[in-house]
Amino acid sequence: MYRETIPAPRVEKIYAAINRGFPEHLEQCRAFLRQKSISATGEGIRETAEWVRHSIEELGGEVDFWGNPSFPIVFGRLDRGCPKTLIIYGMYDVQPAEEPNWISPPFAAEIHQLPGFGECVLARGAVNSKGALCGLFNVLKTIKDEDEIPLNLIFTIEGEEEVGSPQLEEFILSHREELNADGVVDFDFSQDTRGKVSMHLGLKGIVYLDLICRGGKRGGPTETSLHGSVSAWISSPVWRLIHALGSLTDKRENIRIPGFYENVASLSKEDLRLLKRLEKTFDEKAFLKEMKSLCFKYDRHGIDLLKRGLYSPIININGFHAGYDGSGTKTVLPRRASAKIDVRFGPRMEPDEVKQKLESYLLSQGFDDIEIKIRDCYSWSKTDFKEPIVQQMIHAYRLLGSQPEVWPIATWAAPYFVFSRILGLPVVSGGLGNGGRQHVANEYMSVRGLKDFETFVATFLYLLVDESKEPKSQ
Repeated sequence: MYRETIPAPRVEKIYAAINRGFPEHLEQCRAFLRQKSISATGEGIRETAEWVRHSIEELGGEVDFWGNPSFPIVFGRLDRGCPKTLIIYGMYDVQPAEEPNWISPPFAAEIHQLPGFGECVLARGAVNSKGALCGLFNVLKTIKDEDEIPLNLIFTIEGEEEVGSPQLEEFILSHREELNADGVVDFDFSQDTRGKVSMHLGLKGIVYLDLICRGGKRGGPTETSLHGSVSAWISSPVWRLIHALGSLTDKRENIRIPGFYENVASLSKEDLRLLKRLEKTFDEKAFLKEMKSLCFKYDRHGIDLLKRGLYSPIININGFHAGYDGSGTKTVLPRRASAKIDVRFGPRMEPDEVKQKLESYLLSQGFDDIEIKIRDCYSWSKTDFKEPIVQQMIHAYRLLGSQPEVWPIATWAAPYFVFSRILGLPVVSGGLGNGGRQHVANEYMSVRGLKDFETFVATFLYLLVDESKEPKSQ
């Protein structure tokens, strides 16, 4: 199958070059991970954008910085005069790394032996997603040195994904005419701890917001926190916020807001078909082990569990802060309490609808003193299973010995909607390679996984341009 489908000598030449150059590739990735790029604070963002610019220019591409000069979108074009054009989406920013229990400093990119994974690079951004971004440029430079990059490339690499991609939609809208392509790919590590590949054809939307309660017209201290004994007479903004949060869901976390589920989309025939296939391979016990959890929150199994988890909206509390949380004791009546929450939702629902229903509900329950501060939001995204780029990615996995588990939608969020719903382009995300612990201490990517990832990227790119035998949808 391999020799019938892709020009084997060309790709084998790239594989050999990746193997020869991999020690250098690994060190390049480690150096990139040492460069801080924390979008929440802005630390290192501009310097990292310059690194991405240089990487595209090394390939012969033209590059512009767009938008906020402190957080630029790196817009690169490599016109090879080829029949096919691919948009590559990526992110060069990372989350803060303030967790205290890192094995080694989060921006040291040290190599450690992790049980079950072998040698791994530990660093903030290793798996989400600077490791893959650097691996991609390693592959493209290898192809340029050994052969010719076989298609036109457009790069849209942002430095604010972790803070909600506030500039990306405007960028896409203002560059419609320059973004003509056959599809979009976000290369990433997609293998779990067992080596199983998960491939997602859609993403939920998200609204991320703060709920803030201060002392005032509904009671509570107005100027400063008070002695805890005063709570005998004065209301607590902390209890107000707790009651507001508690009213949003029942004990099983079903959303209580009237009409919140009315626009949840029914499953398409294609989605139902994929779920029935997924039911046969989805290992519930292995999933719980991967999540380091003992049970699901729903008393469901099989396709009923998949439907509920993938298609029902959820409200999640990310954090809560009020008053004194230091060592020892200190009795206070806080004047302010705040919570960070996110609401995730699938097709047919939209961010404005979610915000409006939440605001109206809190007002109707008498919580008019709860301030709602929207941080960021994405809409949902969906790509059809039958799209050629989807089938080519599945084919690439199979050629390299992996049978992907295809999910019609994922529970996580990313700004894919700007490509799928504004530009009308199919979007795929994936790649071999294992990494984990995103957003927490000891984030890692496996060294072997990085090499597998680079091999996958090369395979996929050559498959995209070989039309001698198009794979049939499965």
